[in-house]
This record gives sequence, C-alpha cells and structure tokens, in this order.
Amino acid sequence: MLKRKSRSGKVLTVLVLLFVIVGLCGSAVSADEPNVETKLPEAKLQAFDASALELPGASSLGTAETDLKTFDGVDSDKKSGIAVERPIVTNAVYEVDGSLMNFTDSLQVDDPDDFWFFSVNTDRSMVLKLLSGNSDYLAQLYIVDWSTGQAYPTSVGAYAQTQIALKNLPAGDYVFRVYSEGSVGDNYTLRMNAANPADYSSLLSISDSLKYVVASYANGNIYSSGVLVGNTQSYNSHLDWTREFYFSWGSGYNSRTHKISNVKIASVSAPVSYTSAYASSNNAILIYLNEGTSFMHHAAYYQSGPDHIYESTFDDTLGKRTPRYLDEEDIEGYGPHILVYDLNTQKAIDFYSVLNYYYAAGIEAAPTVRALN
Repeated sequence: MLKRKSRSGKVLTVLVLLFVIVGLCGSAVSADEPNVETKLPEAKLQAFDASALELPGASSLGTAETDLKTFDGVDSDKKSGIAVERPIVTNAVYEVDGSLMNFTDSLQVDDPDDFWFFSVNTDRSMVLKLLSGNSDYLAQLYIVDWSTGQAYPTSVGAYAQTQIALKNLPAGDYVFRVYSEGSVGDNYTLRMNAANPADYSSLLSISDSLKYVVASYANGNIYSSGVLVGNTQSYNSHLDWTREFYFSWGSGYNSRTHKISNVKIASVSAPVSYTSAYASSNNAILIYLNEGTSFMHHAAYYQSGPDHIYESTFDDTLGKRTPRYLDEEDIEGYGPHILVYDLNTQKAIDFYSVLNYYYAAGIEAAPTVRALN
C-alpha cells in the first residue's frame, strides 16, 4: 500500500532542489534563502557596523568656511579698465570652457601677466584659490565688457596661499588677471569652482582641488558643484530608491524588495567614491536620512504543488511592519541610515542601513568610501 508523502517531506524535496539550483546558478541566488523570516536577532543587529561609512564632518551639516575670506558681491572700478579684444592671440591669455579651473603656469619678466577668461550663464557663487611659493602673486577678478573692449578690476581677488569665496557672481564674462606685486619667475596654480548657484548660506565642504564644493541655501537646497542633491525642508521624490530580487525555478519563486521614498534629509557628506557588492560610483554623496522617510520591505516564497507553500512578510530586520516612516528609534537607536546618491547619473544607487537585509544579515560586506579631492 502506497503512503502519501508528508508536507515536510515535500518541503525537504523542494529545499534539496533549491540547493541544486543554487549550485548550478552560482551567486545568482546566494543572497536569499527560501525563508521569508527577516527579523534578525538583536545580537546580529548590534553587530552591524553602522559607522562603516563615516567620513570626517559627514554626520551633520557643518561648514567649510573656517579661515575663508568671503565676498558678498562684485564691485568694479570703471576708471581702471584694461583693453581686451578677440581673437585672443598671446600665450599669456587663456579661455576656459566651463566653471572649473585647475591650471598651473608661471610669471616671467617677459610675461608678467596671465589672463584667464571664463563666462557663467546664470548667477553663481565661486570659490577661488591661488597657490604659489611667491607671496607677491595675486589673482584678481575683472569684469569683461566685450562691447567696449574693456575689462574692469574688482575688489575680489586672492593672494598666493589664500582661498576666497564669492557669494554672488552675476551671469556674464570675466577674466582672472594673475600678476605679481613684486618679483616674478615662480610657478603658480589657479583653482576655481563657480558651478553652484549664487547666494549660498553655508559652504558645507570644499575639496583641496576645488573640484568638489557642497553648499546649502536658505530655502533648504543642497548643491554639489552645480548638481542639486536635495532639500532639507521638504520631501525629495527624485531620491526614491528600489532594490528588487526575484528568482524563479519553474514551480516557484523567491523574492525580496526594499524601497525608500519620500526622503527627508538630515545631513550629507562630502563627495566620495563608493564601491559595494551592489553598486559603485566615482562621484557620489552620502545622504543621512531623517525621521519621516518612507521605508518598505517585502519578502516572499512560493512553491507550487498539491500542498503548495506560500509565505510572505512585510516585516523588516527590526521586526517592524512596513511600509512605515523612519522614527526616532530608527535614527537614535539603529542609525545612521545612508542613501547613496550618484552625482553623475543623479540617481540613488544604494542604501546602507541596518534595515537593508543584505547588509544587516552579513550577506554583503560593508561598502568602501573615499573622500574625493
């Protein structure tokens, strides 16, 4: 007499089949076991290294304006203009394409002045640095009026080994005149970043090369070298992030989904390079999430058959039902929760948090980050 197989026997058969599939498919399904229980033991949660991505000054909205001379606007001296004309033909005159500079040259007896021309098509802010071993060197900003063929000096400028900021650089044509108030014969490096909008309220981070400048504004906006990161005073729909896993084997499937939406920003980091098992970027910024951000986690397992199996849960690694908003316990007890934003593609690419099952369960190692210069 034949006996009907028990459900436990069928489950065992299914598990054996899954192990065979995993062996054939390699790492394609290694991140998910056929078990939708996602609440992790407290010991596992405490072992999660929430500080793995911490960078100096990244955990709160700080300032990079220490020892930085700041000009509010540009005033020109119409009585002291110098002649300029196109086409530019001398070796000491350069036209710069874009709003970034990082150039090295020298001043000589027969070439005592260098002119670096640039334009901005909207009102901007600017950070400028002049590097040289010659303390007599000066980089001075001039306003160019091509209709009159004149460039007019302003009060904005930087001596060697100093860095200055300008809050409001109106749209227009400009030139930096690099010259010496004493001796010549030495090299210099001129660096400028005029990519961010005008009238920032605070400079949050400035890289040594000035390629990466992060600024915040009174309306809550945060920009990184001309790219809008987000707003600290409202929700940020452009920062929505989803990670979906789905694997099927003909008679069943296994799935897991994480979603971040309605992002509320607490703070940001300086720009970084970012590498994880899931995503990477050579120009990213870490966004520290605030209370009120929406989080959803769902996991499911299905196996067809006479005694089919279907398991599903919306619980997260803390055992809380989702979708839900991040609350004080999440931030204070289990934070930080970091959304990684790719500044090149302007998309969120990863989520490093104890709420991310892959990181919290130790399936994927902590990402590596490096501050960009």
